[in-house]
Amino acid sequence: MINILGYHDKDSVKSYGETKISKIYYYIVMIGCGGNGGYAVQRIAKMMSAFTGVSSFLMLADPDTVEEKNLLRQPFIGSDIGKKKADVLAKRYGGTYGLKIGSFADAYIESVDQLEDLFSHTDYLKTSGKHLQKVLIGAVDNDFSRKIMNDFFKKTDDLIYIDAGIEGVYIPDGNREPEEWTNEERQEHLQSGYSGQVVVGVKKKGSVILPPLDEVYPIDAKDPIPPSHSCGVEPYQPQRMISNEYAALQISTVINELFASDCVLINVANFSANTGNCRPIYSDDVHLNPNRLSAL
Repeated sequence: MINILGYHDKDSVKSYGETKISKIYYYIVMIGCGGNGGYAVQRIAKMMSAFTGVSSFLMLADPDTVEEKNLLRQPFIGSDIGKKKADVLAKRYGGTYGLKIGSFADAYIESVDQLEDLFSHTDYLKTSGKHLQKVLIGAVDNDFSRKIMNDFFKKTDDLIYIDAGIEGVYIPDGNREPEEWTNEERQEHLQSGYSGQVVVGVKKKGSVILPPLDEVYPIDAKDPIPPSHSCGVEPYQPQRMISNEYAALQISTVINELFASDCVLINVANFSANTGNCRPIYSDDVHLNPNRLSAL
């Protein structure tokens, strides 16, 4: 396991006088509040409320508005239509659990500077004995945004970067009705959309402790279209709600362990929402044997 607190227990004399760093303040920024992110918000907010001895703050970023089509798969209701997803979730779960949850819904995050700015939206002040740990959660469906987050990981010296992604549902080409699909196309459609993965990258004091998404599953550099310009350009590929929920559960599992023990247990979790299987690659395996990733 990777003990986050262990990287700071000897910093205290230099940074905070005689007070030993004994706690972590988790500053969590989530990019994307749709399928994967929307379900994760509720779980994370509930854990923030339940772990009373853990200091944390959650910032949500997504300028998308709730549409009627979102009601089928994403955690929204009819009265949310027309409102910003990030604002809706921040207000709903902040109010439910008595938390201060921030939201940024003015624009898509399309630069490292914008992302850096999201980590300054709190009244948290450094206090004796605490280390502010940045946690970035990527819950997006495009590689342009993932590249921005990966660039941020490379730039910063201290970050836990959790990225979740799921397979889209296969839709045959040609704008044909389902009755016109071949048997092979119908079978592929029925069997697709269930797989996904969560990758946890960790960087401490400028050193990569666990590799981020791009070093495990390389980001598609040929996806140059920013989210703000992709409407109507990218073909719509639906997702399965159960896969969104599985992705949210894997994100929440990582956050739960951070809150419970200040540790990261996994680097990669590949899951199937169809069979319920999850195949983890443990952080110790990667940390001690970097070649372990070649087995993917």
